[in-house]
Amino acid sequence: MLSSLSLVLASNGAETTANPIGALLPFLLIGVVFYLLIIRPQKKRQAEQQSMIRSLGVGDAVVSIGGIHGEIVGMTDDTIQLMVADGVIMTMARNAISRPQSTGPDPLAEDDDLFEDDLDDELDSDIDDELGRRDTDDQ
Repeated sequence: MLSSLSLVLASNGAETTANPIGALLPFLLIGVVFYLLIIRPQKKRQAEQQSMIRSLGVGDAVVSIGGIHGEIVGMTDDTIQLMVADGVIMTMARNAISRPQSTGPDPLAEDDDLFEDDLDDELDSDIDDELGRRDTDDQ
């Protein structure tokens, strides 16, 4: 059976040649997707980071890639001097700066206040309930 099928195909006389573009098309599509999803966004982030580093100046509060918070007190072309505490100055590479330190209100601090207010209210109501129970027990 298989031999007869191969004879039919061989006797067809039409030779099929593979299209080289068709064979390369999946690899080209993978390359395009790889560029669009990985390489291009990374280049954009890198350009934004370099722009941020170039815009830094003395007095700016920053965070290093190691998580060290401080204020810039001196700069050269390649290094930054960062004051992390009174009298403590660290010298690090400019590229070691991750981001500017946020100067706005801390949203966690506001949440903490709300939590404390809720806790105070809950404690007050528990105390009132307990006192109310004691008052009725005494009667």
